[in-house]
Amino acid sequence: MFEKDDFKLPLEKELRLRVIKKEIEECSDVEALRSNLTSCAESLMKYQHLAGKLAERHIQGFMGEFLDKLGIEVPDESNGGTR
Repeated sequence: MFEKDDFKLPLEKELRLRVIKKEIEECSDVEALRSNLTSCAESLMKYQHLAGKLAERHIQGFMGEFLDKLGIEVPDESNGGTR
């Protein structure tokens, strides 16, 4: 699904990350660091959840197409009938 290069940040994102790291290293306001860390963790978990849902839907779509080609009918759990 992913290629090796997909895990490399583009240059503009690397630059942005360096700026953020520098700001964090220079920050002495513990409350601001806590607030930003909490916000960052929440964003990360939301993106992980969305990425998982996206992958799940793609797999369901691929499996649906595959089963259709084989002529296999699968019950649709969302409405109690078949697709």
